[in-house]
Amino acid sequence: GAGVLIVLVIVIAAVTASHNTTTTTTGTAASPAGTPAAPVVATAGLGSVVRDGKFQFTITSVSHARTVGGSGLSKTAQGDYAILHVTVTNIGNVAQTLDDTSQYVYDAAGRKFSADSTADLYITGNDVFFNQINPGNTVRGEIAFDLPAGDSAVRGELHDSAFSNGVTVRL
Repeated sequence: GAGVLIVLVIVIAAVTASHNTTTTTTGTAASPAGTPAAPVVATAGLGSVVRDGKFQFTITSVSHARTVGGSGLSKTAQGDYAILHVTVTNIGNVAQTLDDTSQYVYDAAGRKFSADSTADLYITGNDVFFNQINPGNTVRGEIAFDLPAGDSAVRGELHDSAFSNGVTVRL
């Protein structure tokens, strides 16, 4: 009973904290005289700084590999890995856990792919695999997605938690 209550409190706290999503905007749209101009939402791309909840994300590049990890601990993709190189900063006032399973990519057909947590674990020096980030701190790392051979990720969807709205970045 007490364990269920604790889990419920954590879930409610995560949902409440994660509904603070910011979208990057630039400029204003043309509008008829006398009416306020509506913001034009910029499509974020590689190198863009985007925010979701307590995290600020930047996808710095995308690489591809068949296998990730070192000679002793490695994982080979079923197809090919699309690897997002990311920088994540906690812009909140409390520690927040970055969970790679809350991150996604989509291909041109609109298919949604989940991160391969085992591959992320094997990437040497990777700081984005289930990492608690304190306020103001920044981590850098890689998130691997196993796509069919020859397929490409065209956009990423980044979340500060499984319950947040997320933000989309064009790859």
